[in-house]
Amino acid sequence: MGKTISIKVLFGIYLLLMAGKVFAFSCNVDGGSSIGAGTTSVYVNLDPVIQPGQNLVVDLSQHISCWNDYGGWYDTDHINLVQGSAFAGSLQSYKGSLYWNNVTYPFPLTTNTNLLDIGDKTPMPLPLKLYITPVGAAGGVVIKAGEVIARIHMYKIATLGSGNPRNF
Repeated sequence: MGKTISIKVLFGIYLLLMAGKVFAFSCNVDGGSSIGAGTTSVYVNLDPVIQPGQNLVVDLSQHISCWNDYGGWYDTDHINLVQGSAFAGSLQSYKGSLYWNNVTYPFPLTTNTNLLDIGDKTPMPLPLKLYITPVGAAGGVVIKAGEVIARIHMYKIATLGSGNPRNF
């Protein structure tokens, strides 16, 4: 028997943000709340049922934008996603793929991704999509509203000086 995932309305992806000075780099979620130190949840609507062989696509570019506070490519920020990013909660044993900056990687990530350079003041949607594919013949999985289903870790370093490295 095929596997069906019954999904409630919302889920959260936690971008783990660790304290550190941020110079020339800012991000926000859904055009409003700033991403700072601590944990940030990104909530998106999901399809209610996914059949075997179908992909569930979570397009985070619709929710997370970042920019360089200096602009003009003066002190460019280099961003990548970090090994260890993985599904969590009800989906922790799932596999999928992650699209980042024109390259698709197996998910959970077993290697760091390529770099995305940000040097402009205009908010740039992060080129980030998460693909989830149901596998096996186990029973359905119910994801409750607000449940964390993945953790995506990011790293940022700038061009000038020490680069003010920052882990997300």
